[in-house]
Amino acid sequence: MKLQQRLSWDVLAGVLTWLLVFGLSLYLCWPDPALNARLPWAIPLFLLYGACFLLITRPGERLAADQGIGLVIYMLQLSSALALNWLLPLDYLAILSIIWVSLLPHLVRFSRALLIAVLVLALWFSVDAYLEQRSLLIPALLYGSFHLFALLMTKQARSEQQARQQLEQQHQQLVLAQQLLKASAQQQERSRIARDLHDVLGHHLTGLIIHLQVAEHQSNSESQPTLATCQQLARLLLADVREAVSELRQHRVLDLQQAVTELATALPRLQLHSDWQAELPLTSVQQAEQVLLIIQEALTNSLKHSGATQVQLLTRQEPQGVLLQISDNGQLHSDWVAGNGMLGMQERAALLGAELECKEAQGHMQLQLRLPLEAV
Repeated sequence: MKLQQRLSWDVLAGVLTWLLVFGLSLYLCWPDPALNARLPWAIPLFLLYGACFLLITRPGERLAADQGIGLVIYMLQLSSALALNWLLPLDYLAILSIIWVSLLPHLVRFSRALLIAVLVLALWFSVDAYLEQRSLLIPALLYGSFHLFALLMTKQARSEQQARQQLEQQHQQLVLAQQLLKASAQQQERSRIARDLHDVLGHHLTGLIIHLQVAEHQSNSESQPTLATCQQLARLLLADVREAVSELRQHRVLDLQQAVTELATALPRLQLHSDWQAELPLTSVQQAEQVLLIIQEALTNSLKHSGATQVQLLTRQEPQGVLLQISDNGQLHSDWVAGNGMLGMQERAALLGAELECKEAQGHMQLQLRLPLEAV
Protein backbone atom coordinates (compact mmCIF):
# COMPACT_ATOMS: atom_id res chain seq x y z
CA MET A 1 0.00 0.00 0.00
CA LYS A 2 1.43 3.42 -0.95
CA LEU A 3 1.97 5.89 1.87
CA GLN A 4 0.98 8.83 -0.29
CA GLN A 5 -2.50 7.43 -0.92
CA ARG A 6 -5.33 7.63 1.53
CA LEU A 7 -7.54 4.79 2.57
CA SER A 8 -11.15 5.19 1.51
CA TRP A 9 -13.75 5.43 4.23
CA ASP A 10 -15.20 1.96 3.64
CA VAL A 11 -11.76 0.35 3.85
CA LEU A 12 -10.95 2.33 6.99
CA ALA A 13 -14.21 1.18 8.56
CA GLY A 14 -13.35 -2.44 7.70
CA VAL A 15 -9.88 -2.12 9.24
CA LEU A 16 -11.25 -0.57 12.43
CA THR A 17 -13.91 -3.29 12.72
CA TRP A 18 -11.28 -6.00 12.25
CA LEU A 19 -9.08 -4.40 14.92
CA LEU A 20 -12.03 -4.20 17.30
CA VAL A 21 -12.90 -7.89 16.80
CA PHE A 22 -9.23 -8.83 17.13
CA GLY A 23 -8.72 -6.83 20.32
CA LEU A 24 -11.96 -7.99 21.92
CA SER A 25 -11.10 -11.61 21.18
CA LEU A 26 -7.69 -11.23 22.83
CA TYR A 27 -9.33 -9.61 25.85
CA LEU A 28 -11.89 -12.40 26.26
CA CYS A 29 -9.52 -15.30 25.59
CA TRP A 30 -6.61 -14.17 27.74
CA PRO A 31 -8.13 -14.98 31.20
CA ASP A 32 -9.58 -18.33 30.06
CA PRO A 33 -6.89 -21.07 30.11
CA ALA A 34 -8.66 -23.18 27.51
CA LEU A 35 -9.07 -20.28 25.06
CA ASN A 36 -5.68 -18.83 25.91
CA ALA A 37 -4.07 -22.05 24.72
CA ARG A 38 -5.63 -21.47 21.28
CA LEU A 39 -4.27 -17.94 20.87
CA PRO A 40 -1.00 -19.09 19.18
CA TRP A 41 -3.25 -20.35 16.37
CA ALA A 42 -5.85 -17.59 16.52
CA ILE A 43 -3.48 -14.60 16.39
CA PRO A 44 -1.83 -15.62 13.05
CA LEU A 45 -5.30 -16.26 11.61
CA PHE A 46 -6.44 -12.76 12.63
CA LEU A 47 -3.31 -11.23 11.15
CA LEU A 48 -3.74 -13.26 7.96
CA TYR A 49 -7.34 -12.06 7.65
CA GLY A 50 -6.31 -8.42 8.08
CA ALA A 51 -3.42 -8.72 5.62
CA CYS A 52 -5.69 -10.28 2.99
CA PHE A 53 -8.24 -7.51 3.47
CA LEU A 54 -5.62 -4.79 2.99
CA LEU A 55 -4.16 -6.50 -0.08
CA ILE A 56 -7.56 -6.82 -1.70
CA THR A 57 -8.51 -3.21 -1.01
CA ARG A 58 -5.29 -1.57 -2.18
CA PRO A 59 -6.04 2.07 -3.10
CA GLY A 60 -7.06 2.41 -6.74
CA GLU A 61 -7.10 -1.35 -7.36
CA ARG A 62 -10.11 -3.22 -6.00
CA LEU A 63 -10.36 -6.94 -6.66
CA ALA A 64 -11.34 -7.83 -10.22
CA ALA A 65 -12.74 -11.07 -11.56
CA ASP A 66 -9.81 -11.61 -13.93
CA GLN A 67 -7.12 -11.32 -11.26
CA GLY A 68 -6.27 -14.87 -10.24
CA ILE A 69 -4.00 -13.90 -7.38
CA GLY A 70 -6.71 -11.63 -6.05
CA LEU A 71 -9.18 -14.52 -5.99
CA VAL A 72 -6.69 -16.64 -4.07
CA ILE A 73 -6.23 -13.89 -1.49
CA TYR A 74 -9.98 -13.40 -1.26
CA MET A 75 -10.61 -17.09 -0.59
CA LEU A 76 -7.71 -17.15 1.87
CA GLN A 77 -9.41 -14.36 3.80
CA LEU A 78 -12.65 -16.37 4.01
CA SER A 79 -10.76 -19.51 5.03
CA SER A 80 -9.05 -17.67 7.90
CA ALA A 81 -12.43 -16.36 9.09
CA LEU A 82 -13.97 -19.86 8.98
CA ALA A 83 -10.96 -21.29 10.83
CA LEU A 84 -11.34 -18.65 13.56
CA ASN A 85 -15.02 -19.49 13.87
CA TRP A 86 -14.15 -23.17 14.30
CA LEU A 87 -11.28 -22.41 16.72
CA LEU A 88 -12.91 -19.85 19.04
CA PRO A 89 -16.46 -20.18 20.44
CA LEU A 90 -17.27 -16.48 20.04
CA ASP A 91 -20.59 -15.63 18.40
CA TYR A 92 -19.58 -12.17 17.21
CA LEU A 93 -16.86 -13.58 14.92
CA ALA A 94 -19.56 -13.66 12.22
CA ILE A 95 -18.74 -9.96 11.83
CA LEU A 96 -15.64 -11.09 9.92
CA SER A 97 -17.88 -12.72 7.32
CA ILE A 98 -19.81 -9.44 6.99
CA ILE A 99 -16.56 -7.64 6.16
CA TRP A 100 -15.73 -10.34 3.63
CA VAL A 101 -19.19 -10.21 2.03
CA SER A 102 -19.03 -6.42 1.70
CA LEU A 103 -16.25 -6.86 -0.88
CA LEU A 104 -18.24 -9.20 -3.10
CA PRO A 105 -19.88 -6.50 -5.30
CA HIS A 106 -16.37 -5.53 -6.42
CA LEU A 107 -15.89 -9.09 -7.67
CA VAL A 108 -19.18 -10.36 -9.15
CA ARG A 109 -22.66 -9.14 -10.05
CA PHE A 110 -25.01 -8.32 -7.19
CA SER A 111 -27.29 -11.31 -7.77
CA ARG A 112 -24.34 -13.69 -7.64
CA ALA A 113 -22.90 -11.85 -4.63
CA LEU A 114 -26.21 -12.32 -2.81
CA LEU A 115 -26.22 -16.05 -3.57
CA ILE A 116 -22.62 -16.43 -2.35
CA ALA A 117 -23.46 -14.50 0.83
CA VAL A 118 -26.37 -16.87 1.58
CA LEU A 119 -24.17 -19.92 1.03
CA VAL A 120 -21.38 -18.57 3.24
CA LEU A 121 -23.88 -17.64 5.95
CA ALA A 122 -25.44 -21.11 5.84
CA LEU A 123 -21.99 -22.75 6.05
CA TRP A 124 -20.93 -20.46 8.88
CA PHE A 125 -23.90 -21.10 11.16
CA SER A 126 -24.14 -24.77 10.21
CA VAL A 127 -20.62 -25.23 11.60
CA ASP A 128 -21.58 -23.23 14.70
CA ALA A 129 -24.74 -25.27 15.23
CA TYR A 130 -22.81 -28.52 14.84
CA LEU A 131 -20.09 -27.48 17.27
CA GLU A 132 -22.49 -26.10 19.88
CA GLN A 133 -25.23 -28.71 19.33
CA ARG A 134 -28.04 -26.13 19.36
CA SER A 135 -30.25 -24.24 16.95
CA LEU A 136 -28.87 -20.92 15.73
CA LEU A 137 -31.73 -19.90 13.44
CA ILE A 138 -32.40 -16.55 15.08
CA PRO A 139 -28.71 -15.43 15.14
CA ALA A 140 -28.42 -16.59 11.53
CA LEU A 141 -31.41 -14.46 10.51
CA LEU A 142 -30.06 -11.44 12.38
CA TYR A 143 -26.58 -11.72 10.91
CA GLY A 144 -28.16 -12.45 7.54
CA SER A 145 -29.85 -9.05 7.64
CA PHE A 146 -26.48 -7.44 8.41
CA HIS A 147 -24.93 -9.26 5.46
CA LEU A 148 -27.70 -8.02 3.19
CA PHE A 149 -27.27 -4.48 4.48
CA ALA A 150 -23.52 -4.62 3.80
CA LEU A 151 -24.13 -5.88 0.27
CA LEU A 152 -26.68 -3.16 -0.49
CA MET A 153 -24.48 -0.39 0.89
CA THR A 154 -21.46 -1.60 -1.07
CA LYS A 155 -23.54 -1.88 -4.24
CA GLN A 156 -24.83 1.66 -3.76
CA ALA A 157 -21.36 3.04 -3.06
CA ARG A 158 -19.95 1.25 -6.09
CA SER A 159 -22.74 2.61 -8.31
CA GLU A 160 -22.07 6.15 -7.09
CA GLN A 161 -18.35 5.71 -7.70
CA GLN A 162 -18.96 4.50 -11.24
CA ALA A 163 -21.34 7.42 -11.83
CA ARG A 164 -18.69 9.88 -10.61
CA GLN A 165 -16.07 8.32 -12.85
CA GLN A 166 -18.42 8.49 -15.83
CA LEU A 167 -19.26 12.12 -15.05
CA GLU A 168 -15.57 12.93 -14.72
CA GLN A 169 -14.85 11.29 -18.07
CA GLN A 170 -17.70 13.18 -19.74
CA HIS A 171 -16.42 16.42 -18.24
CA GLN A 172 -12.96 15.70 -19.67
CA GLN A 173 -14.50 15.04 -23.07
CA LEU A 174 -16.45 18.31 -22.85
CA VAL A 175 -13.29 20.23 -22.00
CA LEU A 176 -11.54 18.48 -24.87
CA ALA A 177 -14.35 19.38 -27.29
CA GLN A 178 -14.28 23.02 -26.18
CA GLN A 179 -10.55 23.27 -26.73
CA LEU A 180 -10.81 21.64 -30.15
CA LEU A 181 -13.62 24.00 -31.14
CA LYS A 182 -11.49 26.93 -30.01
CA ALA A 183 -8.52 25.69 -32.02
CA SER A 184 -10.74 25.06 -35.01
CA ALA A 185 -12.23 28.55 -34.78
CA GLN A 186 -8.77 30.12 -34.62
CA GLN A 187 -7.60 28.13 -37.62
CA GLN A 188 -10.70 29.04 -39.62
CA GLU A 189 -10.28 32.71 -38.71
CA ARG A 190 -6.67 32.70 -39.92
CA SER A 191 -7.77 31.08 -43.17
CA ARG A 192 -10.54 33.67 -43.63
CA ILE A 193 -8.15 36.57 -43.04
CA ALA A 194 -5.68 35.06 -45.50
CA ARG A 195 -8.38 34.70 -48.15
CA ASP A 196 -9.65 38.24 -47.61
CA LEU A 197 -6.16 39.70 -47.83
CA HIS A 198 -5.43 37.78 -51.02
CA ASP A 199 -8.77 38.14 -52.76
CA VAL A 200 -9.79 41.68 -51.75
CA LEU A 201 -6.76 43.72 -50.77
CA GLY A 202 -4.43 41.95 -53.20
CA HIS A 203 -6.93 42.41 -56.03
CA HIS A 204 -7.36 46.13 -55.36
CA LEU A 205 -3.61 46.71 -55.06
CA THR A 206 -3.04 44.97 -58.38
CA GLY A 207 -5.68 47.20 -59.97
CA LEU A 208 -4.07 50.27 -58.39
CA ILE A 209 -0.66 49.35 -59.81
CA ILE A 210 -2.14 48.91 -63.30
CA HIS A 211 -3.88 52.30 -63.14
CA LEU A 212 -0.69 53.95 -61.90
CA GLN A 213 1.20 52.49 -64.85
CA VAL A 214 -1.40 53.88 -67.25
CA ALA A 215 -1.33 57.25 -65.51
CA GLU A 216 2.47 57.31 -65.69
CA HIS A 217 2.39 56.84 -69.48
CA GLN A 218 -0.30 59.49 -69.96
CA SER A 219 1.16 62.11 -67.61
CA ASN A 220 3.67 64.88 -68.32
CA SER A 221 7.29 64.73 -67.32
CA GLU A 222 6.78 66.70 -64.11
CA SER A 223 4.31 64.21 -62.54
CA GLN A 224 5.97 61.03 -63.77
CA PRO A 225 8.49 60.77 -60.86
CA THR A 226 5.66 61.09 -58.34
CA LEU A 227 3.59 58.44 -60.12
CA ALA A 228 6.61 56.14 -60.30
CA THR A 229 7.10 56.49 -56.54
CA CYS A 230 3.44 55.73 -55.92
CA GLN A 231 3.70 52.71 -58.18
CA GLN A 232 6.77 51.46 -56.30
CA LEU A 233 5.05 51.89 -52.93
CA ALA A 234 2.02 50.01 -54.20
CA ARG A 235 4.21 47.14 -55.39
CA LEU A 236 5.93 47.00 -51.97
CA LEU A 237 2.56 46.96 -50.25
CA LEU A 238 1.37 44.14 -52.53
CA ALA A 239 4.53 42.16 -51.73
CA ASP A 240 3.91 42.66 -47.99
CA VAL A 241 0.33 41.48 -48.37
CA ARG A 242 1.42 38.36 -50.25
CA GLU A 243 4.05 37.62 -47.57
CA ALA A 244 1.45 38.02 -44.81
CA VAL A 245 -0.94 35.70 -46.65
CA SER A 246 1.79 33.08 -47.05
CA GLU A 247 2.67 33.24 -43.36
CA LEU A 248 -0.97 32.89 -42.35
CA ARG A 249 -1.40 29.86 -44.54
CA GLN A 250 1.87 28.26 -43.54
CA HIS A 251 1.35 28.82 -39.82
CA ARG A 252 -1.28 26.13 -39.44
CA VAL A 253 0.32 24.32 -36.47
CA LEU A 254 -2.20 24.04 -33.66
CA ASP A 255 -1.19 25.12 -30.16
CA LEU A 256 -2.23 22.39 -27.71
CA GLN A 257 -0.65 23.80 -24.56
CA GLN A 258 -3.79 25.52 -23.34
CA ALA A 259 -5.93 22.50 -24.25
CA VAL A 260 -3.68 20.14 -22.26
CA THR A 261 -3.69 22.51 -19.29
CA GLU A 262 -7.48 22.62 -19.30
CA LEU A 263 -7.58 18.83 -19.60
CA ALA A 264 -5.35 18.41 -16.55
CA THR A 265 -7.40 20.93 -14.59
CA ALA A 266 -10.39 18.61 -14.96
CA LEU A 267 -8.43 16.02 -12.94
CA PRO A 268 -7.94 17.70 -9.55
CA ARG A 269 -6.16 14.65 -8.12
CA LEU A 270 -3.38 15.01 -10.69
CA GLN A 271 -0.83 17.82 -10.94
CA LEU A 272 0.62 18.43 -14.40
CA HIS A 273 4.11 19.85 -15.04
CA SER A 274 4.71 20.81 -18.68
CA ASP A 275 7.93 21.53 -20.55
CA TRP A 276 7.13 22.47 -24.15
CA GLN A 277 10.54 22.62 -25.82
CA ALA A 278 9.11 21.98 -29.29
CA GLU A 279 5.84 22.62 -31.08
CA LEU A 280 3.86 19.57 -32.16
CA PRO A 281 3.60 19.33 -35.99
CA LEU A 282 -0.19 19.23 -36.14
CA THR A 283 -1.97 21.01 -38.99
CA SER A 284 -5.60 19.98 -38.51
CA VAL A 285 -8.18 19.73 -35.79
CA GLN A 286 -8.49 15.99 -36.47
CA GLN A 287 -4.79 15.47 -35.72
CA ALA A 288 -5.04 17.59 -32.58
CA GLU A 289 -8.01 15.54 -31.43
CA GLN A 290 -6.07 12.28 -31.74
CA VAL A 291 -3.11 13.66 -29.75
CA LEU A 292 -5.36 15.10 -27.04
CA LEU A 293 -7.20 11.78 -26.72
CA ILE A 294 -3.86 9.99 -26.32
CA ILE A 295 -2.82 12.47 -23.61
CA GLN A 296 -6.21 12.08 -21.90
CA GLU A 297 -5.89 8.29 -21.84
CA ALA A 298 -2.34 8.57 -20.52
CA LEU A 299 -3.48 10.81 -17.65
CA THR A 300 -6.31 8.41 -16.86
CA ASN A 301 -3.89 5.46 -16.84
CA SER A 302 -1.60 7.32 -14.45
CA LEU A 303 -4.47 7.70 -12.00
CA LYS A 304 -5.91 4.23 -12.48
CA HIS A 305 -2.90 1.94 -12.73
CA SER A 306 -0.12 3.69 -10.81
CA GLY A 307 -1.94 5.97 -8.38
CA ALA A 308 0.13 8.95 -9.50
CA THR A 309 -0.29 12.44 -8.08
CA GLN A 310 2.06 14.25 -10.49
CA VAL A 311 2.60 13.94 -14.24
CA GLN A 312 5.48 15.38 -16.28
CA LEU A 313 4.79 16.26 -19.94
CA LEU A 314 7.77 17.01 -22.17
CA THR A 315 8.09 17.84 -25.86
CA ARG A 316 11.52 17.78 -27.51
CA GLN A 317 12.74 18.26 -31.07
CA GLU A 318 14.39 15.20 -32.62
CA PRO A 319 16.02 14.68 -36.03
CA GLN A 320 13.05 12.77 -37.41
CA GLY A 321 10.27 14.68 -35.65
CA VAL A 322 9.02 15.72 -32.22
CA LEU A 323 8.97 13.57 -29.09
CA LEU A 324 6.03 13.86 -26.69
CA GLN A 325 6.86 12.13 -23.39
CA ILE A 326 4.49 11.65 -20.45
CA SER A 327 5.75 10.20 -17.16
CA ASP A 328 4.32 10.08 -13.65
CA ASN A 329 5.45 9.60 -10.06
CA GLY A 330 3.22 6.60 -9.40
CA GLN A 331 4.17 2.99 -8.90
CA LEU A 332 2.99 0.41 -11.39
CA HIS A 333 1.65 -2.82 -9.90
CA SER A 334 3.66 -5.92 -10.66
CA ASP A 335 0.74 -7.56 -12.47
CA TRP A 336 -0.02 -4.56 -14.68
CA VAL A 337 -0.61 -5.39 -18.34
CA ALA A 338 -1.59 -3.20 -21.29
CA GLY A 339 -5.33 -3.27 -21.98
CA ASN A 340 -7.87 -1.74 -24.35
CA GLY A 341 -6.79 1.78 -23.46
CA MET A 342 -3.28 1.11 -24.70
CA LEU A 343 -4.63 -0.52 -27.86
CA GLY A 344 -6.75 2.57 -28.53
CA MET A 345 -3.72 4.84 -28.13
CA GLN A 346 -1.74 2.67 -30.54
CA GLU A 347 -4.53 2.98 -33.11
CA ARG A 348 -4.68 6.77 -32.71
CA ALA A 349 -0.89 7.00 -33.10
CA ALA A 350 -1.11 4.95 -36.31
CA LEU A 351 -3.60 7.47 -37.73
CA LEU A 352 -0.98 10.17 -37.16
CA GLY A 353 1.83 8.10 -38.67
CA ALA A 354 3.51 8.26 -35.25
CA GLU A 355 5.26 5.73 -33.03
CA LEU A 356 3.87 5.10 -29.54
CA GLU A 357 5.71 3.29 -26.76
CA CYS A 358 4.50 2.71 -23.21
CA LYS A 359 7.01 1.28 -20.79
CA GLU A 360 8.02 1.07 -17.16
CA ALA A 361 10.84 3.37 -16.03
CA GLN A 362 12.02 2.65 -12.48
CA GLY A 363 8.55 1.49 -11.52
CA HIS A 364 6.87 4.54 -13.05
CA MET A 365 4.68 4.63 -16.14
CA GLN A 366 6.24 6.41 -19.13
CA LEU A 367 4.64 7.02 -22.52
CA GLN A 368 6.58 8.24 -25.55
CA LEU A 369 4.87 9.46 -28.74
CA ARG A 370 7.15 10.28 -31.67
CA LEU A 371 5.45 12.46 -34.25
CA PRO A 372 7.00 12.83 -37.72
CA LEU A 373 7.93 16.31 -38.91
CA GLU A 374 4.74 16.38 -40.92
CA ALA A 375 1.88 14.36 -39.42
CA VAL A 376 -0.22 12.25 -41.75
